[in-house]
Amino acid sequence: MATVTIDKVRKAYGAVEVLHGVSADIADGEFVVLVGPSGCGKSTLLRMIAGLEDITGGTIGIGGRVVNNLPPKERDISMVFQNYALYPHMTVAENMAFSLTLAGASREEKQKRVAHAAQILGLTDLLGRYPRQLSGGQRQRVAMGRSIVRNPQVFLFDEPLSNLDAKLRVAMRAEIKGLHRRLATTTIYVTHDQVEAMTMADRIVVMNGGHIEQIGRPLELYDNPHSTFVAAFIGSPAMNLLNGCFDTAGGQPVFKTNDGIVLPLPGNAPKLVGVEGVYGIRPEYFTFSPANVGIPARVVVVEPLGSETHITATVGGQTIVTVFHDRLDIEPEETIWLQPRTERICLFDAGGRRLTGKAAERNLEHS
Repeated sequence: MATVTIDKVRKAYGAVEVLHGVSADIADGEFVVLVGPSGCGKSTLLRMIAGLEDITGGTIGIGGRVVNNLPPKERDISMVFQNYALYPHMTVAENMAFSLTLAGASREEKQKRVAHAAQILGLTDLLGRYPRQLSGGQRQRVAMGRSIVRNPQVFLFDEPLSNLDAKLRVAMRAEIKGLHRRLATTTIYVTHDQVEAMTMADRIVVMNGGHIEQIGRPLELYDNPHSTFVAAFIGSPAMNLLNGCFDTAGGQPVFKTNDGIVLPLPGNAPKLVGVEGVYGIRPEYFTFSPANVGIPARVVVVEPLGSETHITATVGGQTIVTVFHDRLDIEPEETIWLQPRTERICLFDAGGRRLTGKAAERNLEHS
């Protein structure tokens, strides 16, 4: 096991810079997920850690050793790719032992390590099969087994579940997380799926446009996003973000949307009358109000999901999504009245930076 240190790392392809001096420290034994939309630089950063991409600037350290100029085989890492990359003419056991074969390991050593990895992954009865005889989930476990037998300091996963169906992805998420608990090996996992990130990570690194937007534990990012990008990216459905400006009504601070809808604010809201901003609230933090009390919302779509009901509605000219843990008799085109839980509101400036919560003081200082 080992720490991984990423210090002001840059990557450029000619004049095009895709990573702009990113920094992160990953603790020994930690499971960290790099998440973000396509093109944000997460896979490029992972490949730089692996030694598959050159580093334009900055340093990457593994286990206290700078690895910028080391080839992949000397970094003591193992990588699991999106495609399983199994040799079709080799059995499961031969695929898992392949790296040991290249390293000149003895037959006894290979058998011992393969048997151990197979037991961990539930592959013992499949060691004599060929990849064509396996399901997608079994092939992915073989790919992970090939990494385990190497006993690396760091596991790297590059969107390993993208080729699996939804039900199998859920099962494999649990398997990978359980594997990490058993082995306690430092793990860096790349995905564009924020649900994977939320359910698997010890900490999440949210990336956007070659920059790191925020690093934190899953619920920390969910409850206290530092920007509208993180607020919208983390969570499903995403946080509702309404544009407008800060104002007062009856001596109390309020937020007025661009359509004139008045939204309540918490007592500690910043006094920024006339300043444009963004009002953020998670879908589950609305409650119903009596008619003509609270916020009027015109229902667009009702999605009954059994354990909960999602309602898409318009507030003024802006769309929101609400989630209720009830089965509701509501039809499209109805007007419902909502009340937000003010203690759960997130406020952002017009540039998308957080104004309340843990990020407030830092953002206001740099306004």
